[in-house]
Amino acid sequence: MTRSTAVRLLLAILALAALAACALGGQTSSMAFRSFTVEGGPVQFNLRGTGPVEWTGRVTVKGGGLTLTADDGLKLWPTADRRDAERVEAKGNVTVEGQYLAADRTRWDFTSKADAASYERTSGQGVMRGSVTFRAANAATGAVLSASADKLIYSFKTQQFRFERGDKPVRMEWQEPAPPAAQPAPESKEATGK
Repeated sequence: MTRSTAVRLLLAILALAALAACALGGQTSSMAFRSFTVEGGPVQFNLRGTGPVEWTGRVTVKGGGLTLTADDGLKLWPTADRRDAERVEAKGNVTVEGQYLAADRTRWDFTSKADAASYERTSGQGVMRGSVTFRAANAATGAVLSASADKLIYSFKTQQFRFERGDKPVRMEWQEPAPPAAQPAPESKEATGK
């Protein structure tokens, strides 16, 4: 399954979760559909399919190898057939954690944080805005790439990251893991006389 397909599936499941969550009532709604889960404060939406599905308060979305948390809610605008999302917005200390498989099949464990995040189906882009920090560690080598910016754009179509910071430079840092400490060679029988 491609990353784009997984994200679209997650967004469609968010819409389905919203419909089922209204039956749960109470202050916290939780709906699991296969391996996707949305947990958050009260959820509201219009049964006629107009307007967004909206969770208020802290929200956690898990699925497809990713976890998204947001302190101040999540809004989802479903497509007309309610099988996908046209747009998703999360705000308030948004964190996305998971794994990324690069084109060269290298696996990276990443964490990205920002003030807000959004996804638009037509553009195929996920955007994080405001005090963006990004950290990715190569699972095989331990090398770490980190970046600080005002905006992070990820294109699901091209699988490219873009970091922006207005007129200021984007700060990026690459760290190779420290080499293992050299171990003393075991003494030979000749050296010990045994």
